[in-house]
Amino acid sequence: MEKITDENLEEFLEYYHNLHDSWITNINYNIFDSKIEILIDVAMSGESVLKDDNTYDVNKTKLRMIFNDVQQCDIKEMYSWDFIMNCYLNYINFEDDEYICFANDEKDPMIYIVCEDIDYEEIK
Repeated sequence: MEKITDENLEEFLEYYHNLHDSWITNINYNIFDSKIEILIDVAMSGESVLKDDNTYDVNKTKLRMIFNDVQQCDIKEMYSWDFIMNCYLNYINFEDDEYICFANDEKDPMIYIVCEDIDYEEIK
């Protein structure tokens, strides 16, 4: 698994196109270890390639993200948080410490998670 860091955050967002038009398909909670695992059907990754039929190969993939040492999590409504228009993923100050925050939208998130760090991998 890879770890999202301050150094590769922008590269992650660019490669996965801010998770635009992607879907959260599963959320697993591990309360004892303060971890949350989410699975995302990513609509676009890498460079889009124009095919012979004038459509784009957008490199759909499935992404597994593990949020470690979760400090806060909020899900507003069941089944209304699964679509990601453009994710918010950034380091924030929370309770006098720096954490990383993931949300399905910056202005009005239906899901957000504040945690120590995030591991991720593509699932083939």
